[in-house]
Amino acid sequence: MKERQIIALEHLSIHKFLTSSQFVQLNLYKNRGEVTNALKELLESKKPLIGKKNFKPDPTYGKVESIYYLTQYGKNYLVKNFNYLPENIKFIKKEVNLFQREYHHRRSTVDFNIGLYKWIQRVDGEIIFSHYYFDKKGNNHSKDKSKHLCALNKLELKDGKSFIPDMITMFNIKGKEYLYLFEQNNDYSTTRLINELLPYLYAMSDGLFENIFGFKRSPRIAVVCKNENVKYNLLKRLRTDERFKHFYNLFIFKSNDELLNNFEQNWTLINGQKVSFIQPEKAN
Repeated sequence: MKERQIIALEHLSIHKFLTSSQFVQLNLYKNRGEVTNALKELLESKKPLIGKKNFKPDPTYGKVESIYYLTQYGKNYLVKNFNYLPENIKFIKKEVNLFQREYHHRRSTVDFNIGLYKWIQRVDGEIIFSHYYFDKKGNNHSKDKSKHLCALNKLELKDGKSFIPDMITMFNIKGKEYLYLFEQNNDYSTTRLINELLPYLYAMSDGLFENIFGFKRSPRIAVVCKNENVKYNLLKRLRTDERFKHFYNLFIFKSNDELLNNFEQNWTLINGQKVSFIQPEKAN
């Protein structure tokens, strides 16, 4: 197998789903046509290491790209030949589990993970774990219903309610650990997004992140909005919301375009201050 094909498998084990454009985004191939030609062999073998899912045109966006994913055979290949830990590999057991209606939300969530991965490589850091909202844990065959299949990112609050961040990641840079949670918003409703952010305030009040992750500092919540206008309107509303008054330094914001242009720099705090991804200055 060619070196870049092996790297393609490794990327799929990290990101779970990738389009041809995202492979280009990862600097593995020069263009989408090169991706198609390079991965054809892995798709068409008797025991294919990767799978490919095509989608019907989206009523709003029109034609959408196919996605590639790692199969059980691909997972076994990485475990057998490169000593990967099975629990650290993202793969798809059955294509029936793949999505249609959440295509753009999931793709945008993967874009964030790609940006994080590329940035971590540049700063010589290490990702300890990175889980999506569509990663699952549990087994429906268990007699104990509490162990049935559920979202890996599901967080339980003290009042009995729960919420599921779009991504939870912990990484290490120069011996210091960071915990980040991520929310992706691909619509125009700032009200809906504010309601999605409120559980993070309750979780911090509950000490949830220390209890679950052993993380004694406050985590940071990265929020990516559909566009710059949605971000502007959201921040304007948050500045007048008393519930967020003491949490300005914990939330950072970008638009989808800003994320793709530069992952590390130009995140925005609630008060409008521009900060970097891991070193925002304290804000009033």
